[in-house]
Amino acid sequence: MNDRHFQKWQKMRAKGKGRFILIRGLLAWGLPMFMIMTFVANKPASGQMSPGMIALNAFIWAIAGLVFGYFTWAVSERAYQKVLQSRENAITSLPE
Repeated sequence: MNDRHFQKWQKMRAKGKGRFILIRGLLAWGLPMFMIMTFVANKPASGQMSPGMIALNAFIWAIAGLVFGYFTWAVSERAYQKVLQSRENAITSLPE
């Protein structure tokens, strides 16, 4: 994690985990995946999808988006904490 990414993550994490998961996971990843996978990639031969199938796909991609957001948060937070710890160790190991 470079310094620019470190500072960007500090600002993002200050807004909260829940907000990050909703925006980055559900809206930025889950919604586009729902649209693409439901209406483009898995279009039935008849050309029509039942409301039940659309609802099922919406549910599946909403859950997938939330999981994606959670794991993205976890990976980014782990990298942030690792850099933060190394910076703190560098400061405490400086000779006085």
